[in-house]
Amino acid sequence: MRLVGVRRALLLVLLLGGVASAHPPPEPDPEPSRPALEWSTWFRLGVGMRPADPPPVARTTTTPDTSRGQVTTWDAALGIELTTGISESGNVRLGPWLEVRGASVVGGGELVIQRVPKTIDLFFYEGQGVLVMRAGGNHERATGQLAYGYLAPWDLFGRPGGGTRYMIGVRFVATYTRAIDDPRDWSATIGLETEPVGALRYLLGIRSWY
Repeated sequence: MRLVGVRRALLLVLLLGGVASAHPPPEPDPEPSRPALEWSTWFRLGVGMRPADPPPVARTTTTPDTSRGQVTTWDAALGIELTTGISESGNVRLGPWLEVRGASVVGGGELVIQRVPKTIDLFFYEGQGVLVMRAGGNHERATGQLAYGYLAPWDLFGRPGGGTRYMIGVRFVATYTRAIDDPRDWSATIGLETEPVGALRYLLGIRSWY
């Protein structure tokens, strides 16, 4: 009797194994391919220091006082950037940027490192950490920026897919700018940089943008 029971148990195991091999577990759906290009817009507002304007030179025989000191300055800009991946993962990216500061236009190149850290949940929306390094200028001034903050993809126009995707986020930014022909003419600011288009659409519920 025991031998018959063992045979039946072995037969049951073989049958179950055959069913399992005939019906393997379903494979997970592949992740959507990452677009080659990522782009974003931003609005930045910062505050910092710059040299004070030199005092007027009096018509005297004494040596004029050329000390300048420092005063508070504000930094406001509206910009756009476009990057492409230069690493296998696509998390190290390179591309151009352009921004309007008051009456002047400044542009250059930027290096972007994404997923530092891998995940950041902000505004109830899963994103990632991002580090941005920019350098550039125009015919009058040279500038450099270092930014760190939150980044996430956003379906801006309601048409997923294609070769590009839009990115939203908010970042702390340190900016240094100086005149090309006068290194004593400089400014240094710290501020916030945020993506305005997607945020405006979300807050106002503009359905025509969806």
